[in-house]
Amino acid sequence: MSVLAKDNDFYSLHGIWGADAALALGRIGRGSGMVVGDVQPPRRGMAVGYKVGSSDPVFLPFIPNIRVGLGADAYQAEEASADAAAHPEVLPGGIALKFFGSTDIERRLSMSGESWTAGKMTLEVVSFFGSVPDPASASREILREKMCPAIYARVCFDNRESDEPMIGVFGMQGVRRPLSDTPALGLLGFAHRGEWGFAARPEEGVSEVMDWMSLAACFDPGRRVLRHLANEGCLKFNVPPRQKKEYLVALGAFRDGIVTQGLKTRAFQNTLFTDLDDILVHALKVASSRLAEAHRLDVELDSRSLSDDRKFLICHAAHSYNASTELLVDESGSPIFIVNEGEYQMMNTLDLTVDQVFHELYYSPWTVKNELDFFFSRSSYRDSIGLAFCHDQGVSDCFTPQGTSSYELPWLTGCFSFMSYEETLNWILCACLYTHNADDGSWLRAHMESFEDAVTSIISRDRNGDGVMDVDSDRCDGGAEITTYDSLDVSLGQARNNLYVAVKAWGALVSAAAVLQAKANDQKAMSLADKALSCASLIAKTVVSRVDPQQGYIPAVFEGGNTSKIIPAVEALVYPYFSGVPDAVHVDGPYGDLISALKKHLDVVLVPGVCLDPVSGGWKLSSTSRNTWPSKIFISQFVAEEILGMKDGRTTRDAAHVAWQCNGCADYAATDQLDSATGKDMGSRLYPRLVSSILWQHPPIQ
Repeated sequence: MSVLAKDNDFYSLHGIWGADAALALGRIGRGSGMVVGDVQPPRRGMAVGYKVGSSDPVFLPFIPNIRVGLGADAYQAEEASADAAAHPEVLPGGIALKFFGSTDIERRLSMSGESWTAGKMTLEVVSFFGSVPDPASASREILREKMCPAIYARVCFDNRESDEPMIGVFGMQGVRRPLSDTPALGLLGFAHRGEWGFAARPEEGVSEVMDWMSLAACFDPGRRVLRHLANEGCLKFNVPPRQKKEYLVALGAFRDGIVTQGLKTRAFQNTLFTDLDDILVHALKVASSRLAEAHRLDVELDSRSLSDDRKFLICHAAHSYNASTELLVDESGSPIFIVNEGEYQMMNTLDLTVDQVFHELYYSPWTVKNELDFFFSRSSYRDSIGLAFCHDQGVSDCFTPQGTSSYELPWLTGCFSFMSYEETLNWILCACLYTHNADDGSWLRAHMESFEDAVTSIISRDRNGDGVMDVDSDRCDGGAEITTYDSLDVSLGQARNNLYVAVKAWGALVSAAAVLQAKANDQKAMSLADKALSCASLIAKTVVSRVDPQQGYIPAVFEGGNTSKIIPAVEALVYPYFSGVPDAVHVDGPYGDLISALKKHLDVVLVPGVCLDPVSGGWKLSSTSRNTWPSKIFISQFVAEEILGMKDGRTTRDAAHVAWQCNGCADYAATDQLDSATGKDMGSRLYPRLVSSILWQHPPIQ
């Protein structure tokens, strides 16, 4: 029920859902441990290993040669031993510290987490537990279990083949407080202030060790004291000869007080838990039910007839997505769901939401409703054409004023310009997907005026009558609108007269008409549905008219003699397919000419040297750039295979896409912007959007 990693040496982010916190580990010889309020792996060590009898201790390679905090030398006049500085792998007492190498380790990923097996031990991280209930309807007891901001580490030490005792270790740098200092908790473990910590239940053979060199102290039979001045703490496990022992460790995070500015909010966990201690105690109390939920996730993925490469991509993405989630509560008591944009930390970036929506609709659809409402109240504005939406809502827990973003600026024609048209499309598409897949129409009826305004605004941004956007928002003030592919060349960067944006608008209008016809019941809505379909027909005719008669592809931009070839021309077919109108994307349907043209287009461009990278074999979104986005590739792969019926060797390039994550992007967990030839990260690191891969496992209801 897990997938063997082809390469061991890459970071994973095991996010704690809603807590803006994660356990980062996996890069050999690099920092590992807990992070809160960020996604960057820490410059600290995490110790997981063992020592049998008189043999040298051996550890997983999560301990870089970094000292955290002061050592003994800071408190005395003598200088540190030159020999110790030259040989950091040698602990006091001559104990040689060894590490498992990459070939000694079996690393496996699952939907719920991952495992590392080496020598006589296994470390299993369990971080994903599936669906999260709506706080508006679930009881406090259920919320405390399902939203407990904690994950688990199961460590197993197998000493069955030895006649000597084994000492197992689980510890971290950066801690200052032994949990045994608070006896009423009934826990052993350590914490970093009140922000994060790890804990186990007391039992025979388990003890705390805290010292400037805690590993040396773990293996010193005479050491009994806790050195509170130190910054390292370990749980020590004594495993008798001929026995196998497994221990459960809870890792929790807590953010107290006001955590955002611009709009003052607290972490929602504050309404459920009093502090970190409360979280750790409760996490261990409800561990059995949460671990059972995690196991069900693993069984579910294992039952799918997917390649191991696709299963790997689904698992790797889900863990990183959780690391960027943040559930807040405002001063009125209303919950606010935020997905931060990976390393950039922009809050609720709308062009990520529209791709993450498939994952959210399957696991926690109420979050989509929450996002839609908050986008309208916080991110909408009106320009001279009509209703529009911002790119994001702020950055690094600092909300921008209503109707503005942290990203968009006037006077520009490339990165950091406005995305008014595409973000409005994205809001419409999220609304359609939510309405069709998770709601009975009540949300749409309650928000009919704003939904109608958004659709009308899109129609109004075509001035020459061909259905395609050809006028930039006046917010650009002499600049030009861009797309979510903001750092690509004009083939995907420019919004005006762009093939990708045109087909996305077609998909949005067809989807909007479908939900209006199915869920609304007044003449005004029916009239708008007709207008949307008329505009969609214009777009379809315009796109078909642009087909190159000799080569059969459609140019990426309908101006300036552009000849770039792009895969995302087909991306937006996914939206009508999941908004109640699958016939709209069928070659025998009402838009058969458009669908046939797009299928031919993809067939033409999906060849080596055009949109298949000639070096890696992976998908290249544009023929004129090696800058490519895996999250968008996953959607287009789904469209190619499940909608256009093109499942062949060209569409199943997943081994190359896995190699990008495990090799070129090894430093940055799930990465969504990279060089298609080398897999080298180019941006969008430690990112949540790769959960678009969920389409392979859990397509929404049609």
